[in-house]
Amino acid sequence: MPRRRPYDRFAVDALIAQRDGVVRSSELRRLGMGASTITNRCRAGGPWQRLLPGIILVSNGSATLSQQIRAALLYGGGGALLTGGAALRRRGVRQMLDGQQLHILIPHRRHRVSTGFVVVERTTRLPNHRNVEGVPCAPIARAAIDATRRSRSVSDVRAAISEVVQRNLCSVADLGLEIRDAQIRGTALPRRVLREVSEGARSVAEAEVRDFVLRAGLPAAKWNHDVFTVDGQWLACTDAIWEEYGVVLEVDSLEWHLSPASYRKTQARHRRLTAAGLLVVHVTPGTVRSNPSAFIAELSATLATAARRMAPAIIVRTSGAA
Repeated sequence: MPRRRPYDRFAVDALIAQRDGVVRSSELRRLGMGASTITNRCRAGGPWQRLLPGIILVSNGSATLSQQIRAALLYGGGGALLTGGAALRRRGVRQMLDGQQLHILIPHRRHRVSTGFVVVERTTRLPNHRNVEGVPCAPIARAAIDATRRSRSVSDVRAAISEVVQRNLCSVADLGLEIRDAQIRGTALPRRVLREVSEGARSVAEAEVRDFVLRAGLPAAKWNHDVFTVDGQWLACTDAIWEEYGVVLEVDSLEWHLSPASYRKTQARHRRLTAAGLLVVHVTPGTVRSNPSAFIAELSATLATAARRMAPAIIVRTSGAA
């Protein structure tokens, strides 16, 4: 009976512990473990399993997300980066994109194929990475564009881009530069949403409402502009304002104004605006979605009423302008 090939058990155990149970089969072989031993342990019902080509999980249970990420990066090889939705989630972005798949970037000269739970993208634009909890991740702007260009849902794309901008994780300019250099395929939705954000719609709710307003053929509004009294007192940064009519539209969404405390501030803002003579229309995203005709009718009636009076004296500036 042939003797089993000896291997360095101490070194193998140390490698397994260091890598959270995820190792390359080539590394095990270099430490003296025979290919047949690895194959036998990875058979159905065995103690190990193959997560990806050449990547072993030293367990027969379900891999954790952390183990899947480690496996994906080992499969990608040196210089591989996590990007897309998984990279955003490691930064605390709530919006779910990419489903259960992990998106990695690898140098263009290396040949790997997408398989299992991993989407592999070869790129000549491999960005400088930042380690997030020990995982090399693409910059926020790159991860956001990589995630959104693989999505078919405009709502999901709006949510992801709105969140990273609202939380100051990256700027509109950063996203613009990234999408300028990205491959054209799949960028129609993120380009559309980025135009919305550039024109003032800073949340999913505002972007949806803006779509309805534009389609209704109403006069053009200014989105996310600061409003002042003529003596320079700041009143609010309004969601939308028709300056020549003295009409303000406020999109009331607890989710996208982030907290109940923020929502209470909208009430104080309403009082300041009405005290300055502005007519304020409040709407929730749910109302617009369920009964858009009623919303447009109310807004149209308010604009018509405002047109019959003298507009209040106010100053409107782009948000953040001196």
